Amino acid sequence: MNLSSHFQRLVKKYINHATGRLFLISVIVGIVSGVGAILFFEALGQLSHVVLQLGANYFAPEPMGEMSGHTAAGGPIRWWILLIAPALGGLISGFLVFTWAPEAEGHGTDAMIEAFHHKRGLIRKRVPIIKAIASIITIGTGGSAGREGPIAQIGAGFGSYIANVFKLSDEERRFLLLAGAAGGIGAIFRSPLGGALFVVEVLYKRDFEERALVPALISAIVAYSIFASRFGWGHLFKTPLYTFSNPVELVFYGVFGVLCAGIGVFYIKIFYGLRDRLFHRIALPPQLKPAIGGLFVGIIGAAAPFVLASGYGYLQQAMNGELTIHFMMIAMFLKILTTSFTISSGGSGGVFAPSLFIGGMLGGVFGQTCAMFFPDLISNPTAFVLVGMGAFFAGAANVPISSMIMVSEMTGGYYLLVPMMLSSSTAYLATSRTTLYEKQVNRIADSPAHLGDFTVDVLDSMIVEHAFHPIDNIPTVRQNTPLSKVQMLFSERSENFIPVLDKSDFIVGIISLRNAKSLLFDGHVDELFIAQDLMTPPVTVTPAENLKSALKKFIKYNYSQIPVVDYRDERKILGLVTQEDVIQAYNNEIKKRKFSF
Repeated sequence: MNLSSHFQRLVKKYINHATGRLFLISVIVGIVSGVGAILFFEALGQLSHVVLQLGANYFAPEPMGEMSGHTAAGGPIRWWILLIAPALGGLISGFLVFTWAPEAEGHGTDAMIEAFHHKRGLIRKRVPIIKAIASIITIGTGGSAGREGPIAQIGAGFGSYIANVFKLSDEERRFLLLAGAAGGIGAIFRSPLGGALFVVEVLYKRDFEERALVPALISAIVAYSIFASRFGWGHLFKTPLYTFSNPVELVFYGVFGVLCAGIGVFYIKIFYGLRDRLFHRIALPPQLKPAIGGLFVGIIGAAAPFVLASGYGYLQQAMNGELTIHFMMIAMFLKILTTSFTISSGGSGGVFAPSLFIGGMLGGVFGQTCAMFFPDLISNPTAFVLVGMGAFFAGAANVPISSMIMVSEMTGGYYLLVPMMLSSSTAYLATSRTTLYEKQVNRIADSPAHLGDFTVDVLDSMIVEHAFHPIDNIPTVRQNTPLSKVQMLFSERSENFIPVLDKSDFIVGIISLRNAKSLLFDGHVDELFIAQDLMTPPVTVTPAENLKSALKKFIKYNYSQIPVVDYRDERKILGLVTQEDVIQAYNNEIKKRKFSF
């Protein structure tokens, strides 16, 4: 009994500690995200089987790590079902989303990013449910979209809800929002490290939310373990044993990174161009627009069904060297169109899977073309398929680190990490001004979530010397100076304080106009009163003192001006610093830092 009571006290103490509390709740978020990923994956697989396989008699190839066991029944594809299924799915999805949860529109990751930056990590309870159902319907009926965006928003919604249940702070809620997204992504893509890195990297174009990495890792590990226990521990794709042993090939991988950047920019312009110039201008209720996008997808899919849904099976074939240049070129550009029609119209689905498909097909085209002209230099043309998957998404989404890790975990292609690093970093640098995720901000300093932190950081890095006004003839008085002279000084000068000096010229106090005016200007100043009777303890700063420290003194003593003294000789007053000086110096520094990027 005593041991049990002692254990309970330890647990309670651990939970009450901020670090321990966040650790334990991250485990809970991981469990919920892992179970949610299983339910989402199962439901999506069942709907795809019913609509595309049984309904349309279209059995797309599958990656080796996700073999469903369903075999083709034979006979022709029912093209008319492929024509109408995406439109019907878009109609149902649009009705669900725009009626009950408009923030579930589109690819989902932007909604998670916006919730982190602008909504204190808050996501409405209904959003994960609506997002899950709408995404299952969109992808399961053939919509060209992926699972990353939906599962990120679903997991983020779980994390936000659990944070509210435990009444956590805004900062902790944001961390758990990311932890939930990391759990979902890490589980469904079998990439726990990549999922955790993705959620802390995707928030910014040039930064990381490193403080959220540990909760994200914990959640991703737990969720992945639960998911893999149900569906297996292998990689999503089975790849040949790639090797990298010829440094000359790096020249081709560098060029390939530039090509990924160019096609990535083209993809983004088509993606958002269709949204802004077509679907936003259609004078119809938003509930109907995903159906129009789905109809366009169906028209293309009826003629080229390989661009429907995720297309992972065709990536597997590309890695195996089973696809021609002609096929991969057509598939790449049609995938750009079908993805844009699906998601830009308001359909629900992610952009990660389509990006992998586009990048992989681009890599297949590039690798085979280079092998035709330089057969002695290209050791394995299909290696560019794997590298293209990572490099294309790294550039298009501004996530160079997590993109490489996720693709490596999904494929087991760690031997290609070096060429993927070169292609990914090249693509990222060439496309850093454009992104698939509109809600990304440039750096941590630009996020409203870190506005207070950044203010303190800036003031910490600046010193009083950058802000104060040197003054040679600051008025001073002695301790025994009559109040009539003090009154005359305040009347003649613009300063609202006067330092009081002792016989050795050391500052011993300050007379503040605000504190002393009721006595000084009442018209009956008693000559028996001297400066010492009105002074308060001295408050000074030195030129080397940081502005954060100066600001604290302004707040504590409620002064609008503080004398600046020489730290080597406190008898020497160098000037004044005001609250306005601190604010102006801060604003100037912010402008300078923004223009430097």
